[in-house]
Amino acid sequence: MRFTHYRSLRLWGMFKKELTVIRRDYRTYIFVLVSPFLQALLFGLIINNDAKHIPTLVVAKDHSQFTDSIIQSFRNTDYFAIKDITQDEKAAERAMQRGEVKFIIHIPANFSRDLVRNESPHILLEGDASDPVIVNNAFHATSVVATRALDGIAQGPLKYLSAKDNSFVIDTHAKYNPAVQAQYHTLPGLLATILTVSLALLMAISISGEYESGTMEMLLITPINPLEVIIGKLLPNIFLGYILFFAILIISHTLFHVPFYGSVLLLSLAAFPFIIANLSFGIATSCIAKTQFQAAQIAGTYSLPAILFSGFLFPRDSMPTWAQWLSDLFPSTYFLKISSDVMLKASGFWDILPNIWPMLVFFVVLITISYRFYRKTLD
Repeated sequence: MRFTHYRSLRLWGMFKKELTVIRRDYRTYIFVLVSPFLQALLFGLIINNDAKHIPTLVVAKDHSQFTDSIIQSFRNTDYFAIKDITQDEKAAERAMQRGEVKFIIHIPANFSRDLVRNESPHILLEGDASDPVIVNNAFHATSVVATRALDGIAQGPLKYLSAKDNSFVIDTHAKYNPAVQAQYHTLPGLLATILTVSLALLMAISISGEYESGTMEMLLITPINPLEVIIGKLLPNIFLGYILFFAILIISHTLFHVPFYGSVLLLSLAAFPFIIANLSFGIATSCIAKTQFQAAQIAGTYSLPAILFSGFLFPRDSMPTWAQWLSDLFPSTYFLKISSDVMLKASGFWDILPNIWPMLVFFVVLITISYRFYRKTLD
């Protein structure tokens, strides 16, 4: 009985001791408990491979009730959000090159005449296949358009058009990725993903590691100011980031035969703001966190949504509007677009510029936070 009493006291003592540890290091336990719930919530809300209402342009060189009915039939599938109807093919191609639209519907001249003559005219549907998932699902939906588009207006002497399965033909063309291979999207995505995870974690343990190892005292007694410490830690890791960048690029091209139609120099220059943006997040985390473990947890918590919202795993067009807005906060969203556009579309500097400056803004904001939280004296 007495032994049991002492054991109870010892257990109670250990219990109180652990409560004290939790109170002193409550941030760690908050991350451990909250992170899984956030991850489950995010996955549940945004996982969807079936993108709807995808930006689409119509190049119509024929205007009639038939073409209006066909365009409306494309809308009714819910896959195509018609942004504009134009006759300028070059402007439509430029819009797809810049990523403003994912599909172009080409309706040729004399389409209505050939339709009435029962000559089975062709409509061309071009899709930006740099993201194969979007293209595949939308292409499958065109079967409904081909069979039902004319049902509402094919009356009287034209009733034969609705009864005929091949009144007109929809040809599909997967642009930038004719074979619709998943690797063409996956490997540029991996370039952004691996750099995000590796660089953020690499820098996250940097300054907090100095405190834990005791070497921070040496830095504090030198005349080096906080900004010089931060930049000094960034520079060698930029070099490491480029080693990772070129290694993934070489593997993608040589082993998996992902084509590279654009400029290697341009993509290499565009990688610089992405690398420093992720390093700046890591060093901001390191300045805020008290331990390497906390810093690594914050970096891990950041990496998951950065990958999830970038469009690498699931098309951004399939995400809710709020998720698409949130994705604009992560550098990986912009660099995934840049790498895909340069590699597959041979995009130039002015095409990718809108995706470069947000990463530079991210870098400036995070470096400012790092400078603000850098601890000039030991705790």
